Amino acid sequence: MEATRDLAIAHYIAAALKTLPAGHTFAIRVIYTEDSPVESLTPQRQHKHFTAENTLSRRVLILVSQNDCFVAGLEAQEFTTLRLEIGDSRIPEQTIGVNACISKVDTTGEHARMPLVRMLVAGYLASLHRYSLALDIVSVGIHLFARAQPEYLFANSKHNPSKRTLDDSKLIAWWQRTLQFGLTYAMEHSSESTCITDKTVAYCVVPGGEQQCIRDDSAVEWKWGLPHPPEATAHNCVLQFPDDPITRLLAEPHTRPWSVSMLLEMLAIGEECGSGHRTAFFSAALPIAPASLKDAPKFDETAVQGTLSFADYDKMLVVLFGHNMDFSTSKLAAESSKTMMEYLRSINVSSTQVKTGGPAITTEKPPAVAPVNDLSSIVRKKRKTS
Repeated sequence: MEATRDLAIAHYIAAALKTLPAGHTFAIRVIYTEDSPVESLTPQRQHKHFTAENTLSRRVLILVSQNDCFVAGLEAQEFTTLRLEIGDSRIPEQTIGVNACISKVDTTGEHARMPLVRMLVAGYLASLHRYSLALDIVSVGIHLFARAQPEYLFANSKHNPSKRTLDDSKLIAWWQRTLQFGLTYAMEHSSESTCITDKTVAYCVVPGGEQQCIRDDSAVEWKWGLPHPPEATAHNCVLQFPDDPITRLLAEPHTRPWSVSMLLEMLAIGEECGSGHRTAFFSAALPIAPASLKDAPKFDETAVQGTLSFADYDKMLVVLFGHNMDFSTSKLAAESSKTMMEYLRSINVSSTQVKTGGPAITTEKPPAVAPVNDLSSIVRKKRKTS
């Protein structure tokens, strides 16, 4: 899988971007790390039986450019956990779990009005089908923390007059619609059939927000909260991802006995998710199966992407976030993109090209998806009780 993983990711992204309105050409660059051992996602979990656990992680950065200028990017971290447990029967039981955490999504404002980022997310989610062949698993956990910021990947892009930024309420609603579309797209591309036979459950919780029913009749059933019983011990079930408010809060020794509901209550009054901030935690289980990529366009099979160590990946991010990077204007964005592309070529990262061939759109609305309740109406603070 090492030799084809990078191309598989790029192929899925390209297959998704190809459906955008015809007349555009994009270049996709995928940079990912080798699998490296990391700390457990539940480091303080208490096990009833003898348990041995090993967690590997890889970091993924996807950069999309148009006319030699970066227009969008997505960063994620993927975790594979192998757990061996010996219970009362004395028979070893092995389980494998895969979780993908989308940490950053950003644009520069330098692309035409189209649902580019939504299709980028959809293509990335579809690419997770590669784990079915490698590990023989049936689902991948999808996770993200939504917090409004003016820029995530592209320095000074917040000053670009062409970039649209969302406030916290609109960002949360945008992420729900994007995950709704992306999960549905990924399930549709899980087999030769174009008919969805799977249904999945997605969760959203806004710390401090009023609990609401946000179900619908589409392929994604939405529920309020985290995907764990409220009374469960948080340390035993809530995954702790890097650079995450939950992880930072659960690192405090006094949180050991907290339940899931207590964790959410404390998040609501904390500095990162409370104090006037509106944030959201999303999670879902994506059913996966080997995908045929029958709808994928013809790609340049000579395009070689980069596999880095964690240290080299960090060096690459230093270049991307460097003081000489500036995406505040079209001219500066083109110059910064050129600098970054030259660096990527120096570490053997090249691009996969895709030409769009979808129907034209006359509005800025995203592709039609099944109806879903808008989260903007539920992102309101709990009423204080005396």
